[in-house]
Amino acid sequence: MGTFNFNGDVNAGIIGDNGTLNIGQQDGAAQTLRLAAELAQWLRDQGAAPARIEAADVLRGELDRAAQEGRPAEPGVIRRSLETITLGLGVGSGGLALAQEISRLLGN
Repeated sequence: MGTFNFNGDVNAGIIGDNGTLNIGQQDGAAQTLRLAAELAQWLRDQGAAPARIEAADVLRGELDRAAQEGRPAEPGVIRRSLETITLGLGVGSGGLALAQEISRLLGN
């Protein structure tokens, strides 16, 4: 068993980044952006309707802009895009799996 000497009061202020504990995966924005690009490419490869491809491009664009501006992605844009993309996709399809994972990572 180890001993840790903090040389002062032990409180949340000395833990993590300004008292923030980050547990779990921390590259969510990069992973979500990568999955959005994969989803757009999957839709193109499947010959999806232009509206779905456009929705995937809007989704990817919003995620990219949000990351560059350091803000959360606009939930309404994300929700509308994912609804358009997933409408009619077959259960168990790669596209549906990608869209569900994006939604999970964004907490939607």
